[in-house]
Amino acid sequence: MSGTLDLPRVSPSAGTPAAFVTYMSYSGLGIVRSLGRRGVPVFALDPDRTQIGMTSRFCRGVPVPRVEEREDEHLDCLVRLARSLPEKPVLFPTGDDTVLCYARHEDSLRKHFRFTGPCAETVRKTATKDALFRTARELGVSVPETYVPGSLDDVRAVAAIIPYPCLIKPARPSSWHRRMVQDALRRIPGGSEKSIVVRHADALMDAYQQMAAIEPNVVVSEVIPGEDRELLYFAFYRSADGRIWHFSGRKERIVPIHFGSASFVVSTEAEDLDRVSITFLEKLGYRGLGGIEFKRDARDGSLKLIELNPRFGLWDALGQRVGVDTAAVAYLDAIGAELPAPARARTEVRWISISRDIRAMLQYRKEGLLSTRSWLRSLLAGEKAWAVFSWDDSLPVVVASVRFWLRLVRRLAARPLGSRRDTRLPPAPPVERAARRRDPRDERPPIHHSII
Repeated sequence: MSGTLDLPRVSPSAGTPAAFVTYMSYSGLGIVRSLGRRGVPVFALDPDRTQIGMTSRFCRGVPVPRVEEREDEHLDCLVRLARSLPEKPVLFPTGDDTVLCYARHEDSLRKHFRFTGPCAETVRKTATKDALFRTARELGVSVPETYVPGSLDDVRAVAAIIPYPCLIKPARPSSWHRRMVQDALRRIPGGSEKSIVVRHADALMDAYQQMAAIEPNVVVSEVIPGEDRELLYFAFYRSADGRIWHFSGRKERIVPIHFGSASFVVSTEAEDLDRVSITFLEKLGYRGLGGIEFKRDARDGSLKLIELNPRFGLWDALGQRVGVDTAAVAYLDAIGAELPAPARARTEVRWISISRDIRAMLQYRKEGLLSTRSWLRSLLAGEKAWAVFSWDDSLPVVVASVRFWLRLVRRLAARPLGSRRDTRLPPAPPVERAARRRDPRDERPPIHHSII
């Protein structure tokens, strides 16, 4: 439907190819700043005009249809805008649903875009938990004990053998972004935005039945023992000739705690993490941007694969501060420019999302794992890369702050008069707040009671 959206006028001119970045939360903002500071014209595309990345001075914001609800219109908008430019732009998807959509339409989109992510076949092997863990096992990478139930009987069989506590997680992370799923998770004991922690067989059965009524495509996984700071992430860009630009981070704090996403990260170095990650990528034949998360198992010190993101991740902008700017390398490779030699990343540099870290601090403090004083000391120590704040690009932090306090005011105003004061802060903007439309092309037959 080519007439449904007004696109910005573009003055054709020879020169630097543009970059298209979809969507525009923390990941998108990081890419925009990396490329914009280098003089690359950047178009920031998101259904939400108020997303923090849309307000950066280093990009031109373009509202687009939501890919989860109006896929054809979203793609039509991208292609029409690309055709208005003198050269094929470079495409940077930052969300799971955009990655999957572009992979499905890879052949047609490559006529109009230069890609920075892996090919569709690699996405297919890694985009869901069951596919990723099966691929990892085939390639000799350790994973948590994981089952893919197809029915209540399957769950009953799993409940009898899996160690507790265990987790119920979405087979595809974005499938839990829908509002109705998040509302259901708040009602389930042990539920959070990314997982459900269950501590005995009856709880597993009850939680599965509640989730299956809304989103049945889940996995049941063992919990890898160890502190949250044993979560390690390998962020990278791998070129076609096998060279890898990479840096690593240790997740000091996450939100929700124990089973969430990063709020405070410290760049680090671990030889076994590098070795396992690089070997995995070589065996996969992976080319493009990505990130691999492992957890060090407290039982034996081994690394267990948690997830692979076939895209630029939540805090990958830390690479700009530690000397390995993977977004810039991906752009240069996409346009066929000379690439810088891979460099060794600096360690002990912090990435902090203050709004997310406030939530994390409150949760850690409630469990007696962190004091307010220790939290404040951690914010003051060392070199820092803030998720949103930047001296040369100040509007995003202003917008993010206003949105944060407006949510707090609305939450307090919605509470009945005389009720107990709610001291919890509202959630920070998620990586992607998208109501996902089920696409029949994504459906796969269930894998009944299978361990992967």
